[in-house]
Amino acid sequence: MHIRSGYPLYCAEALQRMYTYRPPYNGGYATPWLWYDGDQHGSYTYSQWQAKIVARMNQPAPVTVTMWGDYSVTAGTGTINAQFRNDGATTLSGRVLFVITEDSLYYSAPNGDLWHNQVARDYIPNQNGQSVSIPAGDSVTVTYPFTIQTGWDENRCDIITFIQDTQFQADSTKEVWQGGIKPVMELVGVEEDKSEVVPVSMVSAAPNPCIKNTIFSFELPISTNYRIDIYDVSGRRVKSLQGIAHTTQESVVWDITNEQGSRISAGVYMYRFESDALSTSGKIVVR
Repeated sequence: MHIRSGYPLYCAEALQRMYTYRPPYNGGYATPWLWYDGDQHGSYTYSQWQAKIVARMNQPAPVTVTMWGDYSVTAGTGTINAQFRNDGATTLSGRVLFVITEDSLYYSAPNGDLWHNQVARDYIPNQNGQSVSIPAGDSVTVTYPFTIQTGWDENRCDIITFIQDTQFQADSTKEVWQGGIKPVMELVGVEEDKSEVVPVSMVSAAPNPCIKNTIFSFELPISTNYRIDIYDVSGRRVKSLQGIAHTTQESVVWDITNEQGSRISAGVYMYRFESDALSTSGKIVVR
């Protein structure tokens, strides 16, 4: 993000969002700076960021997110939906935010950087987001229209959503409980028919935590292709499960092995469920 309006990648909403946090750097703001939640933040050194982010991903999340929507290339407009399920034991009250980002932008910045990724283009509806309260075991769906502006490459644009606490922690962060990402072009040709939307509450992995195996259970229209990719905390894919829904209620067993058939190590793993009907992600704890 550029914090001066004269720079090509400047986004006023992103700047205002940065100012909603307390200054972390010797009483002031600094860019680039690693802003992340749920852990002691710090460091404007890129080389230190990956380990911190991986460590953050290793923490259990109390929320599952599912995203879907539609997008018209001709009009440059669409609708994005996100459903947030509270998997915890207490009510979560926070704010839901959406942001359109653009990747692989070439620009010679004053600090010498040439390529810029996940650049914030627009917050939907704004940088403040929408207030939500989700009882334990329940879910809430948030829907907004969006526009891809002239000059943005829609093939490189993603819509990112996340749900965040409103309370500051001692280190000046606000806990982000879970997030999701949807490439804009994956929404092309999708008709916004609410009757075809599969509730996120019907996509689950159990038992979780697991020792021998876990079963993915979900609902899809018959003949829908699906794919479940499982990743370790470093982002390396360890297993891929895919198939075609033969009934509206499907289940797939993962026997806690990798692609080579060897049992994986104990730890936290992320899964990504993709189909024409929905996409969602979550975590599995292997003991």
